[in-house]
Amino acid sequence: MKKNVFVSVLFCCLSLMAQAQVAKYCMTYADFVADKWTPVDSLTEGRSQQAVQMKFADNEVKFKTGDKEADKILKKDVFAVDYGGHLYVNCHNLRNNDIPLDISGYTQAVRYDKNKLCVMTYKINDAAFLLGFGADVASFFVCKPVRLGLNAGSTALWICRDHLNSYVCYLIDSDTDSKGRTPVTRINDKFMEQLLTNDTAMLAKYNAISSKKQRQSASNVLPILMEKGLVASNAIN
Repeated sequence: MKKNVFVSVLFCCLSLMAQAQVAKYCMTYADFVADKWTPVDSLTEGRSQQAVQMKFADNEVKFKTGDKEADKILKKDVFAVDYGGHLYVNCHNLRNNDIPLDISGYTQAVRYDKNKLCVMTYKINDAAFLLGFGADVASFFVCKPVRLGLNAGSTALWICRDHLNSYVCYLIDSDTDSKGRTPVTRINDKFMEQLLTNDTAMLAKYNAISSKKQRQSASNVLPILMEKGLVASNAIN
């Protein structure tokens, strides 16, 4: 209970700090690549002057303005929100092999290889991940953070070092399909083997972890992506 209260207070603090900056959104991955952002305030123009709020509930991040029409767009249509300099991707329309992710709200992401996106979340349909996810998400925000530094002008992600092993990574590198869904690719063993085909030393480093769950976790994947220059090499301090 105390941890949940702490998380709520921390989110309020983050919300107040972020309000000093412009919260902006983009509607598609193509808009993100083109750096086509629109202030969130424009969604409520003429109807409400309430600043957008970031809320944590049901193991996901949500954005609320208090305006019913704007909130519906943020929930179902917006692709990503840049809030306080941090990037959040809407999972509502993300699909991994045509399967929805386990959350339909927003999750934090970082730039991958310039204009691609690496999204951090938990494994699809994995009961073991789900059982501990609530506690992990709380710890994600309350324990000592790790700054994933990126190139100039990009967003930064704050993650608890102790809980990187509870998360997996997905890659977004293509726009929505005819059904309005954005495909994501799980960064798993197959992905890493293809990525490291010509780097046997790095592939051996990746495979050195015998547990499949830990091998494919963000704690193992992210440092390798950083060493390869896909995410900044000084990302984990």
